Order: sequence, then structure tokens, then C-alpha cells
Amino acid sequence: MGKRIAPGDRIPFFQYDTPYSAQNSFRELLKQNAPLVLVFMSNFGHPVTRTFVSRYSHTRHKLTDGGFAMVVRSYPEKLAENIGPNSLPYPLLCDAEGVLYDLLAIPSKTGFWRTCSLEAWRILKKARRRGYVMPAHQPQQMPLTLILDADGTVLFSHYGSSLTDVPEDCGAMQNLLAELDLLPEEPEDAAEDFETDGYEEYGEEDDGYDEAPVEPEDYDPDADDFADVPDDSDVREYNSPKLSHTMLLGLLDDPYQDD
Repeated sequence: MGKRIAPGDRIPFFQYDTPYSAQNSFRELLKQNAPLVLVFMSNFGHPVTRTFVSRYSHTRHKLTDGGFAMVVRSYPEKLAENIGPNSLPYPLLCDAEGVLYDLLAIPSKTGFWRTCSLEAWRILKKARRRGYVMPAHQPQQMPLTLILDADGTVLFSHYGSSLTDVPEDCGAMQNLLAELDLLPEEPEDAAEDFETDGYEEYGEEDDGYDEAPVEPEDYDPDADDFADVPDDSDVREYNSPKLSHTMLLGLLDDPYQDD
């Protein structure tokens, strides 16, 4: 077991599998998406995880100044049966063996009242009506939310105290970046031009401006949380016997170098 990671620490670079590609470089993911919001949750088949997978998919357009990726304790070859490269608008990193979870000391807890929030209770109640049965006394994987810089430095770290103690949606992630002063600064000249030039040329009532693009509809919390998530009824819980052996995560395959 590793130790909890805190702001100022560095997460090691590694290679990871997704349901649609193998041995991807985490170094490149950070380089292309920093600041990167990285959310660790339970296996993909868990109702709470499925709910947030769907919620983040619906609201991904609201995170405009950073990247997002999610880590789940599931086998990529099982998820690959239903999840293709265009199924989700963000990378889904698979760590069924729990290598990163152990490295970052993300705990598992037992006991309904130690792990369940009111929102988690609502999600699980809804899942039970759909036939989901949670094994009694099974440890529940707790979540972790990180925000990482391009070099792997932790800018924000939060170990969840309940199953749903993660950003509510991608809009909340955008707000968090703003609170941490991680949004890109707007050039002063561009701001001045916007304030003066446009109105001088067109006027407030003029039709010269292009219409603003129509954003996707906001996520409806009362809608079916699972509607747009592929069915994974054959996906096993993370602590069930594995069906095949694969190299899921190799922390030493892409060691950090000061270059």
C-alpha cells in the first residue's frame, strides 16, 4: 500500500489500457489535457459509478478549460464488448488490479452508513428496482479526485468520504478550476477590443454578430441515469475472479524522467 497523495506531490507516469486501446501513455494524456481532472471510482458495473459515467458524459461540454479522465476498477477486455472509442467523450482508464488505487492509498470501506450518502442511497434504490443486488458486507471502493498539471504535479487532491463524494458534474469541475485560479488568463488587448470595437461597428441591436452555438441540453438529474451508458450486465465486480490475464498497468513502463 502506498501513501495518500497531496498537492505538490507528483504522480508517476505510466501506461494504461482503455476498453478500446492498450498501452496508452499517461504522459501524453497530461501533455494534451492539462490541467487534467482525474476521478477514481469503483468498477464500471457499480450503479454509482455508472451514474457518474453517464452524468459526466452529459455535461462534458461544460468543462472548457481543462481535460477529464476517469479511472475504474474494471477489466478493459470485458468493457470492450460494449464500449467503443466513440462511446464516451473522455478517456476511461481501466485498473482492475487496483495498482493505482494501492499506490495512492485510496481506501475501501465496509458498512452501508460509512460509505453511503443520501445521493448514493437514491442511486442504489433505483438500481435495486432494476434488479441490481449488492453482495452483503462487500467492501466499497471509495473515490478520489485529482487535478494534475502537465508534469504530473498534483494541484488538487480530495479523498471522498462517501461513494458520491466527487464533482457533481463537469460544470462543477470547471468551477473548481476557477476557484483554484487554474483558468487561462484572457489577453488584455482582446478584452479591450471586445468591449469597444464590436459595439462601435454593429451596435447593440445589429444582426452582425453570429448566433451563439447551441449547447447540448443540461443534464436532468431526474432522468434515467443509465439511459446512454452501454449495458454491461456481464461485467464482473472488481473483486470477483478474473476471467483472463492481461497487463493492465505497468508503472515502470514509462518512468518519470527530469527532462
